[in-house]
Amino acid sequence: MKPLLFGLLAVSAMFAADSRRGIELYKEGKYTEAESELRSFVADHEDSARARRFLGLAMIEQKKFDEAADELNRAAELEPGGESKGALARLYAEKKEFDRAEAELDGASGDDAVYARALVQLHHKKFEDSVKSLETYLESDPNHAYAHYYAGMAYNGTRRKDKMLSHFEMFLRLKPDAPEARKVRAVLQTGR
Repeated sequence: MKPLLFGLLAVSAMFAADSRRGIELYKEGKYTEAESELRSFVADHEDSARARRFLGLAMIEQKKFDEAADELNRAAELEPGGESKGALARLYAEKKEFDRAEAELDGASGDDAVYARALVQLHHKKFEDSVKSLETYLESDPNHAYAHYYAGMAYNGTRRKDKMLSHFEMFLRLKPDAPEARKVRAVLQTGR
């Protein structure tokens, strides 16, 4: 009986490692690999809200919004409120559906809620608030390229050229081939 129980525990630990590995890949900015790892995990663990949430977030980073919505809505069914609402708010903010993002922020928590709130604030030209939210987000994820991009935009709104330029430089270091890179390079060259 003990060998069977030990074997089951080992298999269980192996599956848990897949979820952790997928989340680690996501946090390292390896979104394609994270998606693959998390898809495999979710196939065997359909009721894992956390894995579905990170799978959806990895898809957001790749602009796979429809697939991300499916995963995030399922995560919200499994675990309503809190971080699931934060991830949904992030989805809508990334899609520039700011009214929907704002609605999801009520009762939302976690880093994704902070990021989504920053994008909503930026959209409403609440630059000081957006700067604070983005700086808070960057404390937890300092290598998120688009957080630097939007921080540059928000600092531009506050007329803090020095901060704008430093965030834009970091954005280019992290995402030199991003669609926005050409415009950002032009801003850096002119210094405005």
